[in-house]
Amino acid sequence: MKISLRAVINRISLFQIILRCLVIVLAYTVGAHVTGKFHASSYMGAMLACTSAIVVMQAEDVRESIHKGWLRVIGTLIGATIATLYLQLYPFSLQGLAVSYCILELICMALNVPGGGTVAAMTLVIIAVISQEIPDLPPLTNGVLRFVEGTVGVFIGIGELWLTEQIQVIRDKRKGSDHTTRA
Repeated sequence: MKISLRAVINRISLFQIILRCLVIVLAYTVGAHVTGKFHASSYMGAMLACTSAIVVMQAEDVRESIHKGWLRVIGTLIGATIATLYLQLYPFSLQGLAVSYCILELICMALNVPGGGTVAAMTLVIIAVISQEIPDLPPLTNGVLRFVEGTVGVFIGIGELWLTEQIQVIRDKRKGSDHTTRA
């Protein structure tokens, strides 16, 4: 199976590379800005916003992107809610983390959350770890921040796919009108 250089070059979209790079920069900036207003570790908000944008951009089209984004938002909400409740009632402990994780899994199974609530579990652990790193950060603020950061990344990622689709529609129309005027 021979792969030509032309086939490899044709797969590369410089526009899409630049657009996705801008999405990462925007998600990082917004995530860090949101978090920076509440605590010094703004890199955490930047990381969560970026990972959400990246996950959503892996979709084939806007419809799939919205579906992936919705699952990510729901998972983040579930994980943030359980982590916030746990940390409001008890200080962080490994046993508390284990029990809250079991509760999270029960809820995700009962609600039939796809992927076993992977995003919910990651959110729970991230919030718990941040509560150790920044003990003065109120659990509710911690949970709300993680939810907002993840959601911001989702919307930015969906926006990228929507913009890409709109540009492709315009290109397709131009190609169609080019063929019509030449004929």
